Amino acid sequence: MVNFKVKGIIAPVFTPVKEDGQLDLLVVPAYAKYLHDNGVDGILIGGTSGESMCLSVEERKSLLEAWVKHARPLGLTVMTQVSGTVLPDVITLAKHAESLSADGMLCLPELYFKPRTPTQLAEYLLEVSNAAPNVPLVYYHFPAMTGVNMNMTELYRELISKVPNFKGLKADLSVAVQLDDLLLPDHKIFIANHFLTTSAVLGYDSSIATVNNLFPRLVRELVESATKNAPKIAMSKQPKLNALVAAITHEGKYDFGPSMKYAMGVVTGINMGPPRRPLQKLDSKQMDQIKLSLDKINK
Repeated sequence: MVNFKVKGIIAPVFTPVKEDGQLDLLVVPAYAKYLHDNGVDGILIGGTSGESMCLSVEERKSLLEAWVKHARPLGLTVMTQVSGTVLPDVITLAKHAESLSADGMLCLPELYFKPRTPTQLAEYLLEVSNAAPNVPLVYYHFPAMTGVNMNMTELYRELISKVPNFKGLKADLSVAVQLDDLLLPDHKIFIANHFLTTSAVLGYDSSIATVNNLFPRLVRELVESATKNAPKIAMSKQPKLNALVAAITHEGKYDFGPSMKYAMGVVTGINMGPPRRPLQKLDSKQMDQIKLSLDKINK
């Protein structure tokens, strides 16, 4: 039986990039230390924040290797997202994750020939699972980006019956509530956005959210308050987290990924570099606006 030990505050790490577009792996040691020192429990490489669909297979491998090298000694759990590309490459990335004893792997559905039924999706995930049978598999449910949305109760039943190392999902609270009565004891649902207080009050205290990179202490404070029967304290902290996200994205007017990646450098001093194409780099006016808005909140 595959043991799944990942839980808590998981940071879907940004991919550090030099101005010439090459990976900047020299950032990883300081990045890992920052996350550890600020209360993060683990990391996810290659999520949406990590721009994995803009990277080659070899780049994705090198990122996982760097994070395993620098995060593991600090006690951080290490998961990797293996999909978003053609199936042979997904299989290659899954095997690579197993070779490094990753603590888990996330997998999206096939993004072009999309599955139409829970059975089709389960069969796809089984094929990925078979390539790395000793790595816990978490289904990455993100219909806004993948266009794949189906009955989640049916899908969960298919996955627990067909995929031996299936251990849960990354999804929003609405999905978690749907599956609450079915969720197996060793399965986990990782909340995928920054609305973490309500989720934690309802018992979903693990998350893989971009804000876990920038504001891990605030996230831990509100989650711990919510889980320690102090929901009023947690609720008092959620508006600040909401305001910080709104400030960074300029109330949703700026592209979320590049904005959060730039803000990571502003907030922590650890420069992540520009986004990978085809994502657009922020212009100087947008950067100045983010700095100004964050300064106002933190005064």
